[in-house]
Amino acid sequence: MGNNINKETKEIAGFEGMNIFLYFRKKKEYLEKILVELKKRSYEQDNCLKTEKRNNFIQYVVYKKGNPQNLKYITKSNLSIAKSIAQRDYEKQVVKSIEEEIKCIERFFKTMPEITYEQVYDKLVEGRKKLVTPIVMTDEEYAKKWQEQTFVAKKLESGLVGYETQRGEIVRSKSEVIIADALYFAKIPYHYEKPLKVGNKVVHPDFTVLNVKNRKEYYWEHLGLLDDEDYLNKFLIKLDSYEKNGIRSGEKLILTKETKKHPLNTANVKEMIKYYLK
Repeated sequence: MGNNINKETKEIAGFEGMNIFLYFRKKKEYLEKILVELKKRSYEQDNCLKTEKRNNFIQYVVYKKGNPQNLKYITKSNLSIAKSIAQRDYEKQVVKSIEEEIKCIERFFKTMPEITYEQVYDKLVEGRKKLVTPIVMTDEEYAKKWQEQTFVAKKLESGLVGYETQRGEIVRSKSEVIIADALYFAKIPYHYEKPLKVGNKVVHPDFTVLNVKNRKEYYWEHLGLLDDEDYLNKFLIKLDSYEKNGIRSGEKLILTKETKKHPLNTANVKEMIKYYLK
């Protein structure tokens, strides 16, 4: 359960640019999932726990509910008893807090206007939209403007033919075709080898991609020649430069990799897209 909760926390945490209704709807769904998991658990209900500080250490004491005089001191060998009770009490408090938070979210939905300021532009007739500059761009407009950025891409090396993607651009490898086409079919805006200033140098990430909902840019590098020691050393230098300038793997940097024996896993590419960009 812990890993799933951490993943979903990440998904709802970066909500800049997200419609407020969408954010609270996702938050409510997330809280309800935790609530279901916690309510499935069964606990020993009779035992209670208290702590006593003695000199420089903490002593744990267990007693039966309604009988606080009959104390049982916990030793290191049966510390699991104290842990179980403490976890039970903690999770009960979490359940209570989640239930209160869900009630607040439900009250929010009841009291908020049907149309928020972000949606006013969407509700205008087409004729008025042409006359108005929106205060907040819709996701579609933001993605369109982002995609329309112009730049000078890195040129293919002399003699390298390249491979054509579904979008009609030429990339350097079949694996890059797989990534580009997966992004294309998932409707993820991307740029191929767009220049990026990292420190004092300009580099060209394989792909610059956009999470439209969060309006967050990621850089996607594919390590296609891990068997080649010279290639690997050059990439490690590039990776160090990324990290020194705040572009870290798992945060703003997406990495895929392959060797001759282990080619690029298409399913893994789709999972990366789902995790970071959907």
